[in-house]
Order: sequence, then C-alpha cells, then structure tokens
Amino acid sequence: MNKILIAALGLMFAVAACAPVAPLPGAPTGECSAKGLDNMIGRIATPSLIDRAKRRSGASVARVLRPGQIVTMEYLNGRLNVNVDGKNRVKTLTCG
Repeated sequence: MNKILIAALGLMFAVAACAPVAPLPGAPTGECSAKGLDNMIGRIATPSLIDRAKRRSGASVARVLRPGQIVTMEYLNGRLNVNVDGKNRVKTLTCG
C-alpha cells in the first residue's frame, strides 16, 4: 500500500510541476524592441525621455537602472531597461 501511495504522490507532483504558470498580476505584457532608440543614448534620463522611449519600444513598463543598483534578473518581454551612468545619462536601452 505504501508503494502505491508513494507512486501516486510522485505522479501528482510530476503533473503539477508541468502545469503552465499564469503571469503575475501587474507583470509587463506585450513585446518590447529597443531598435531605433540609439538616438537617446547620452541624453539625460528625464521622465519625459523615459516615457518617450517606453512608447517607441512598445514596452508596457520601463525601469531606470543606476550604477551599482541591485536588480531582479527575471526576463520580462514587455519591460524596457534604461541603464544610466552616475550623471543620469542613458548608457544603454535594452528589453527584458
């Protein structure tokens, strides 16, 4: 009986592990493309510049990443990452 119970539990665990996971509420959706944003590199990362970059990239959300800042490493298709230097000038724009 124990073997049957263990086998059944193992099968239930395996099935649950393969189930698709729904996206977190509030997670960025859509697709982002940083192509065509090169003209923003070197500019000051003002709120209006970030908003313009977000709209042009198709991202649903943007985050500014400062030097030495700790950030999460999950990849999100609909997020624009604006990497800035110590003077708040845009270094790179990437999606994810």
